[in-house]
Amino acid sequence: MFVKNHALKSVALAALVAAPAFAATAYINQIGYRPGDFKELALVDANGNVDFVNAAGQVVLSVTPKAASYWDASGQNVQLVDFSKLAEAGKYSIKVNGNVLRSDLVVKSQTYEEIVKASIKWFYYQRASMALESQYAGKWARAAGHTNPTAELHNSTGASGTINSSKGWYDAGDYGRYIVNSGITTYTLLSLYEHFPQYFKTLKWNIPAEGSLPDLLAEIKYNLDWMLTMQASDGGVYHKLTSLGFPGDVMPAQDNSKLYAIGKSTAGTFDFAAVMAMASRIYKPFDAAYASKCLEAAKKAYAWGQQNPSRNYLANPSDVSTGAYENDNPNDEKILAGTELFITTGDASYKQSGSSEYVSYWGDVMGLATYEKATHQTQFGGDASEAKQKILGTADKFVNRAESGFGVTMVKDDFVWGSNSTAANQGVWLLHAYYLTGEQKYYKAAVKALDYLLGKNPLDMSFVTGYGTKSPKMPHHRPSTSDNVEEPIPGMLVGGPQPGGEDVGSAAEWKCPDYRTGQAATAYTDQRCSYATNEVAINWNAPLAYLAGAIEAINSGFAPEFAAAGVAKQDTPASSSSEVPASSSSSVPQSSSSAISGNSSSSEMPASSSSIPGVSSSSSTNIESSSSQGTIAIHAPVDYKAVHSTQPRLRFDDQKLFVEKGGKRFDLKGHRIK
Repeated sequence: MFVKNHALKSVALAALVAAPAFAATAYINQIGYRPGDFKELALVDANGNVDFVNAAGQVVLSVTPKAASYWDASGQNVQLVDFSKLAEAGKYSIKVNGNVLRSDLVVKSQTYEEIVKASIKWFYYQRASMALESQYAGKWARAAGHTNPTAELHNSTGASGTINSSKGWYDAGDYGRYIVNSGITTYTLLSLYEHFPQYFKTLKWNIPAEGSLPDLLAEIKYNLDWMLTMQASDGGVYHKLTSLGFPGDVMPAQDNSKLYAIGKSTAGTFDFAAVMAMASRIYKPFDAAYASKCLEAAKKAYAWGQQNPSRNYLANPSDVSTGAYENDNPNDEKILAGTELFITTGDASYKQSGSSEYVSYWGDVMGLATYEKATHQTQFGGDASEAKQKILGTADKFVNRAESGFGVTMVKDDFVWGSNSTAANQGVWLLHAYYLTGEQKYYKAAVKALDYLLGKNPLDMSFVTGYGTKSPKMPHHRPSTSDNVEEPIPGMLVGGPQPGGEDVGSAAEWKCPDYRTGQAATAYTDQRCSYATNEVAINWNAPLAYLAGAIEAINSGFAPEFAAAGVAKQDTPASSSSEVPASSSSSVPQSSSSAISGNSSSSEMPASSSSIPGVSSSSSTNIESSSSQGTIAIHAPVDYKAVHSTQPRLRFDDQKLFVEKGGKRFDLKGHRIK
């Protein structure tokens, strides 16, 4: 028996020796890459060129990786691979030395549109006080929770009695609603709309209509309506609406715990004032009465905050154990509120100095005030210039970080609770630097931040539920745990890696086995018990929505009004043939308001005479591409009898679209390009 077993072991050992191991790993954005855009992947434990193989088995691109650099957040030596020249749509395999590392690399147009829609639609799934109907929620339909609007005023408010408070978004994996966290969340989504109104006026993702509001504003209004119920008659705002403790692992309709309005805080009141002032100017074109209501609420809240500068929420009352959102210094919230009120009203009495070089989170919103000042040069003058320099200084540091390691803006110390929101907010910061300058280095680094969240990370996973080759299956989210649906609700950004281990403990305490690895960027577990790495939250999803939404809008030909020249881009129409098809619904931008996008259904793209000099409204356009030159020419025949030299041609070169006619070049508004 011994001889037989020994012989078997010898054979097995020989087989292992004979088959050399190939442990290289390629880490990619698992959602995809844009045809004409910057593209990068991370490579670990590989040696040799990286080959990109198309569906026909042909090597269409071979790239030599950059020299390896050490990333202390994961303890790995990493090579970055720039494969931006891979410009044809399709699905590719990645090979090194003939070994297939992965076969899920995708190149496509409108790369992040589905992520944008899903990340914002998740807020619909978080709605309190209403049933989610199957026509909107699909398999995740559920009964309404917390429909009784009556909430008792906790003695921490300094008052007694009840208020009526309904609607709003559940804050995270539990069913609390918090003004402070709603503040930064709602601000982020409002700014996304304010920066790209034309893009979001038409983008839809199947939620109930709210009058004629665009979907994004309809969703935001559902939370604004709740926030308005939390303002007391004196102008102060209650800190949160929760039960005394966290609910069990139940659906919203089964959580029958008594609700309380708890605390009243200066920081929360200023957060409220900032959001309401901002909402007033954004909703005014759609509903002047609602806009006026928001503005009056903002003014009352600001006045209360000035009169009560130290009403700080420092800790939960002894009988309360829900999220605290403590704050002992509301100065940053005051500056943000004053900034938004000044922008909306023009009343200089609200104007205040102050900006920051630090990315914001719920406890420090000075960075949001910095955005507003830097992007309103006329109103803020010297303060705007100072704010811009702080944005650019921090953005330059992010750019430098992203040149090594995993090619991301994150460093070891950034892996705090909710680290994925840190990455997303760093990307948002970089986009503001891009808006202000038009410099591509900031745009590229912002794309890298999104790459990280969608798979280019040492865990080799997309952190967004339902999207990517590998994504979280068991987030700490009561509805996803309790709904008897195998898949979690899609579009949720989980908190992400962080080494604190606050949820490590016994199963009896609803805690997890120790998942810590000794490396900050891999201290994560996809288990429901992990509220420290795998919970979801509205203030984490909002910057994801902004980052993906802004990048999509930019590549659809849009830019904020204040942006530098050249910020808006155009998606290169994706094709795997010499004929580049264009979507039948797309058109040449008029004042940067529409996009050219790839689609296999049509080879024609209508051209507008108002946007292309010399092209009649009846003209059709024919798009051709030259893969060898990396350029695209769009021929627009106006009159077949016309002399060829006077025939206008739409041309795409160096990521810029222009019209060529008679040897001269024009932009899409008809202005001569020098």
